[in-house]
Amino acid sequence: MIELLAPAGDLEKLKIAIIYGADAVFVGGKSFSLRANASNFTKEDLIEGVKFAHERGKKVYVTTNVIPHQKDKEGLLDYLKTLEEAQVDAIIAASPLIINTALKYTNLEVHISTQQSAINIPTVNYWYNKGATRVVLGRDINLDDIEHITKNVEAEIEVFIHGGMCAGFSGRCALSNHLTNRDANRGGCAHTCRWFFELQKEGEKVTDTPFSMGSKDLSAVKEVTRLIDAGVASLKIEGRMKSLHYIATVVNTYRRNIDEYTQTGK
Repeated sequence: MIELLAPAGDLEKLKIAIIYGADAVFVGGKSFSLRANASNFTKEDLIEGVKFAHERGKKVYVTTNVIPHQKDKEGLLDYLKTLEEAQVDAIIAASPLIINTALKYTNLEVHISTQQSAINIPTVNYWYNKGATRVVLGRDINLDDIEHITKNVEAEIEVFIHGGMCAGFSGRCALSNHLTNRDANRGGCAHTCRWFFELQKEGEKVTDTPFSMGSKDLSAVKEVTRLIDAGVASLKIEGRMKSLHYIATVVNTYRRNIDEYTQTGK
């Protein structure tokens, strides 16, 4: 059965996502998460959220997907142990430091983040052989590639189906850091790719139309059936900083879409 995975920026959004049809949610804790400006979860929130989800047969994944600098390492193992104690179902990680620490010193299930830019079979197999159970493919490949990879690996494959599409390669962006001193890969993304820029040449405007690098979101409503047939394990909605209304509407739309296709025998 394919999984519908929804974002949850806080405890209320977690509950709404599950109530409106998510099979699993991904959340950020107070450390090692790429959405530092979201409300995020305290230990108490996480325990309550996991309990709420598990009572309904749903899962909770925690993002630990920062790319840590040397000074960011402090407290990593203690934090992972806290997640383990909270009985989260998996972590989503990109840094080999975090991935290896979790695999070596905890019993946490590890999913490889899209930040790792896994867009070919050998890369997926590498992380699977290391001990990861699932790989979130990079958002830089087409449907044919997704299908080919999914059918030729043992790891579970997760793909994004809705929400923001980073202008950087699999989210590896330096624009935010360069223009605002907020490091996108350590939780501070200023969404610079969504700003409107004025194009100039030699001091003169080239056009009166503002330019934005990331002006459109992904919407794969029409591609869901093909992804199901391809054997993708999890369909992921982006947006931990989006509103309750956004989460309820988008999750419910995809839930109905998936159910209509799977329950009618395709």
